[in-house]
Amino acid sequence: MKKIAFFSLIFLFSLTMAYAAESHETLTLPSAGCSALRIDSGAGDLKVQGKEGLERIEASAILQVRGISESELQQFKKEHVILKLEKIGSKAVLTAKIDEKFSLEKLFGSREAYIDLTVSLPRGMDLDVEDGSGDTTIRSLDGRLDLEDGSGDVTLDEIAGTVKIEDGSGDLFLANLKNSVEIEDGSGDIDLKDAGGDVFIEDGSGEIRVSRIRGSVKIDDGSGDIEIDGVDMDVNIEEAGSGDLEILNVKGKVKK
Repeated sequence: MKKIAFFSLIFLFSLTMAYAAESHETLTLPSAGCSALRIDSGAGDLKVQGKEGLERIEASAILQVRGISESELQQFKKEHVILKLEKIGSKAVLTAKIDEKFSLEKLFGSREAYIDLTVSLPRGMDLDVEDGSGDTTIRSLDGRLDLEDGSGDVTLDEIAGTVKIEDGSGDLFLANLKNSVEIEDGSGDIDLKDAGGDVFIEDGSGEIRVSRIRGSVKIDDGSGDIEIDGVDMDVNIEEAGSGDLEILNVKGKVKK
């Protein structure tokens, strides 16, 4: 009897999660008078693309909620979803989050919600991102980038300004960064190719691969292999932790 009751619960849970409601929304804001865009996002994937000649900020949001029907979606959005794009001072601010009350509810229920974002902005704007969970991809920016990420993989490509990353967990794939790079990482691999300035990495665990750096490299690592190949200035390994260390093709001094 206990087995029948258990499998009945599993069956009912599966039925609940088998259906989902989805909505699409587009937000726009003129970029005149905005020097930077701040994105505050929760669960869901985030894609950001800088575009030459664009005079507005565009955000496409896809909300998916598992465990509710389409008829319940509007009420869910009213009670739990924060989605807005507004100008505050000299910054544009995009907020896309599921409120904390629902985050607590889903621990004890069968519903799950997230918002996938696709954002376009003028290429010259600065960008500040605070992201909860999900993969993040950012490409083609001439301004600086400050990224605070909770979990999920991060991909950056063609960023001309300074880059600062504070990451909890997930792999980092970084390429064609024209300026200095500062990374504070909890766990996950780091793969950095082509940086035009100095690189500083403070890492908890995971492999680190760094190549083709035109500035200096400084690394403080907890655990995981470190591979460095091609640095125009000095390399300073403050702490190598556990794991293999390989350093090749450094034009400056090497301290380890």
